[in-house]
Amino acid sequence: MLDCKVIRFDAATKSFVNDHKLTSIEKIFSISVNGRRLATACCSPNHLDELAVGMLAQSDLIETVERRRSTDVRIKAGDVLDCMDRLLSTMSITHDKTNGVHSGVLFNIRTKKLLVHREDVGRHNVFDKIYGWSILNSIGLSDKMIVFSGRCSTEMINKLERMNVAIVAAKSVPTTLAVERAQQLGITLAARFRRGSFCIYTYPERIVLC
Repeated sequence: MLDCKVIRFDAATKSFVNDHKLTSIEKIFSISVNGRRLATACCSPNHLDELAVGMLAQSDLIETVERRRSTDVRIKAGDVLDCMDRLLSTMSITHDKTNGVHSGVLFNIRTKKLLVHREDVGRHNVFDKIYGWSILNSIGLSDKMIVFSGRCSTEMINKLERMNVAIVAAKSVPTTLAVERAQQLGITLAARFRRGSFCIYTYPERIVLC
């Protein structure tokens, strides 16, 4: 984060005020293999090894741990809500200070443990960093859930399919095409989180009461 000088308009006093605000850092990151540039991303300058691995895996340029999605994984609705609450209330430190990054966590459904948390100025990068972390640590994702602070678009549902993730919880409202794609790919999509509630758009049988 950088402290940037700004001019803030104050409607109450009808004046401009000298102020300063913490701002998220964004860098341009390029990935090259054997001297050939394969991809370039605008991202937060941390966990770049994970980002590179995740992006290469999404492009099928490196092998991953598994390819088969789990069909009998189940998670309690209360655990889904608790994960989102923890992500938004205590873990999204940079977002709280800058309001300028996306945030996500990987949750182990069987052990009920949060495995890794990542933030980035690019929402796609959050998924790629989590994916890269899982590959570098040889951890399969078929029995894991990703919890995300933003909205799942069609492109992000496609990323989840390549990652072999069966359940995603996204804070905001999904697009119609994202819902259709999740239905096609067999992914449980929970979204539209509010205090004490959320909606399940596809494959609700994976989220149970107890």
